[in-house]
Amino acid sequence: MVTQNQDVSMQRAYLLCGLGVFGLCGLHRFYLGKPVSGAVWLLTFGLFGMGQWVDLALIPSITSERRRTLGPRSETDYSGLLQKVWQQVSQKKVDPMQALLNVAIANNNELSLGRAILETGLTADEAEALLLEAARRGLAHVGNDPDSGAVRYYFDL
Repeated sequence: MVTQNQDVSMQRAYLLCGLGVFGLCGLHRFYLGKPVSGAVWLLTFGLFGMGQWVDLALIPSITSERRRTLGPRSETDYSGLLQKVWQQVSQKKVDPMQALLNVAIANNNELSLGRAILETGLTADEAEALLLEAARRGLAHVGNDPDSGAVRYYFDL
C-alpha cells in the first residue's frame, strides 16, 4: 500500500486501524508493511478485537520501524530520475543535417548563416560547416540576396 516515495503517516495508520469498527481489521498493518499479520487480523477480526486494541499502543513503534525500513525520503524518491530517463529514451536524436533541412523547409528553402544558427541551436562554426556540407553534397547552392547582397543558401527540396 505504501510505495517507497511516500512518507508513512501515523495519522493514516490510526485511521486505518479505526476501520476495524466496521470489520476491516488489519488494514493499518498492510499500510505499515506487515502483510502477513495484516491478513491474520483481517481474517480473525483483529484477533477477535484484542489485537486492534493492542495495536493502538503499538502503532507509533511500528510506524517508526517502517520509516527506518524505507530510509530517508530523498534517497528513495526516484520519480524525477525515472522521468529524466523516460524523456531521454523517448526523444529521438535528430541528425544535424536533418534539422537544418527542416529549418530550410520552414523558411521557404532559403537560409542565412544567422537563421541556421538561431533555429538549429548549433554553434556558428557547426552551422557554417553544415551549410557548406549541404552545398558540397548538392542539397543547396550558395547565392546572394538580391536586395542586401547577404550570403544565402538556397535548398533544392
